[in-house]
Amino acid sequence: MAEVLAPTASVFTSDRFLDDYKKTAATLGASYSEEMVKNTVTSFPGCYEEGTVIWRSTSRPNDKLNYRFYLKRREDTVALAVKAGLLSEKGVMSRLATSWSNLFDGDSVQWCDLDPEEGVAKTWIFLKGQRPVDAILDADVMPDAAKVHREHFHSIGLALVHFVAVDHHGGTFNLYFTVPGPITEAQAAAYTALAGCKPPTAEEFADLKHYLPSQRFVFAVTINYDTGKIKRVAFYALNIPQGPLPPTMNARLRQFFEEAPSYDKVQTRNVAWSYGNGDSKYMKGEASYTGELNDWVQNVRAPVPEKMALLLEEARRNMVI
Repeated sequence: MAEVLAPTASVFTSDRFLDDYKKTAATLGASYSEEMVKNTVTSFPGCYEEGTVIWRSTSRPNDKLNYRFYLKRREDTVALAVKAGLLSEKGVMSRLATSWSNLFDGDSVQWCDLDPEEGVAKTWIFLKGQRPVDAILDADVMPDAAKVHREHFHSIGLALVHFVAVDHHGGTFNLYFTVPGPITEAQAAAYTALAGCKPPTAEEFADLKHYLPSQRFVFAVTINYDTGKIKRVAFYALNIPQGPLPPTMNARLRQFFEEAPSYDKVQTRNVAWSYGNGDSKYMKGEASYTGELNDWVQNVRAPVPEKMALLLEEARRNMVI
């Protein structure tokens, strides 16, 4: 984590963010449009200040430095982006995000991933609970091509969805599952096979075993909207303990965690191992910036509540791997 010289409160200010953004992007060799970065900040009034803000980058050379805000209150961020000219209201991904947001009596919250050149990268929907994958797949605007995965998802323990997201420029959407742990080699192989990938290497599986919470963990599936093909999958280790980073992490992502400034009491770190079509692999990193992210995610490694434990046990019983 980059040194913060003054004991500044962990609050977001646009001028400081822009300065921090430019310095960190330069360190990573990441391209950006200063005009677009400014536009994405001013287009969501109050969202950065009221929520928590994080940095995101990857192990890929010269990849972009993205940023995200989380909110606790309900806000139609799609509508805000449409108003700012960053999204089209008629776009299929905008409509899918709105459809998911209206499920479960609207008991959800929208978050945003911002791209320094394209604007809004993703709209996330936090579903405020463990929701059945069937309800997600049956939402309005969901393509029939994606529904063919339903039975297979259940057979490998992918029954509970905690987050969903749409990629406005990539033409894909993401399902973030809460999966029974601890992870096994058979489980990991079945999950990477969804994207046509080989199983994790021994070194990668050792990292997964060490860093993923033992009781449950987050696993994501990226699906092409038009074809229903699973393009990528990813294993997420949220709020990893302070100390050494995973051995399989490369120098660029280590530099990201070292250089990304944080005004939180402690830098909260999330790591993901991503596997895509054609055995393409990379790692993702997320680091807290402002808003005390640790207060939001501190329970991800805590004992599982009784209700969740029952849901996870049911998902495990249906697994055939």
